[in-house]
Amino acid sequence: MSGEDQERFEDYLELEQYIEQLQAGRVAHPPAELTPGQANIYRMAALFRSASPEAGEPRPEFAADLQARLEQELQQRPSPAPQPQPLQRKKEQKKLHYVSRRALLTGGAAVAASLVVGAGIEHAVEQASTAKTVNDPYAGHLIAAGVPTTWHFVTTLTELGNSAVRFVTDTVVGYIIRNDGDENSKDKGKIVAMSAACTHMGCLVQWQDSDR
Repeated sequence: MSGEDQERFEDYLELEQYIEQLQAGRVAHPPAELTPGQANIYRMAALFRSASPEAGEPRPEFAADLQARLEQELQQRPSPAPQPQPLQRKKEQKKLHYVSRRALLTGGAAVAASLVVGAGIEHAVEQASTAKTVNDPYAGHLIAAGVPTTWHFVTTLTELGNSAVRFVTDTVVGYIIRNDGDENSKDKGKIVAMSAACTHMGCLVQWQDSDR
């Protein structure tokens, strides 16, 4: 077997091993230093795998591990110390409300319940205070009332442009993008924040503007 044929045979074996790992539900990594043509082949193999019916839901191991981490964090969180109150104001004290474990673990938004990531915070706050919400289908709350949230500055609307901007916090990695939907779509131009974590494999997706 010539050197070129041997190299092609090794490439075929690497691709076959990659596909077998995908079919087994394991995290698969393509070889390094792929040519553009080879990269397209590996990308297509991963796409076919993600389009299969059983790939629509996250792996049970991933969901169980995520729930265990959230429960461990709740158990380790210290209880707030009681604050002394004047005697004359004891009757006016309101009952303190805490986020239950059930509320934190319920719903897709609760996975990142401590985070609300936005682009152009000053501009977004100004719009929120003046926008009319009567006919706005997005006026509802994305996160349940009582769930603590934190704003993380990523970029400004001017610097965002039409490209995705990556952000990293202590608990999530994701991207900020501008919706480039149909010309007549009411969602066109809206700012969207999304997690880069794959719900199937658990790996981080590398955003490419050319694939939008």
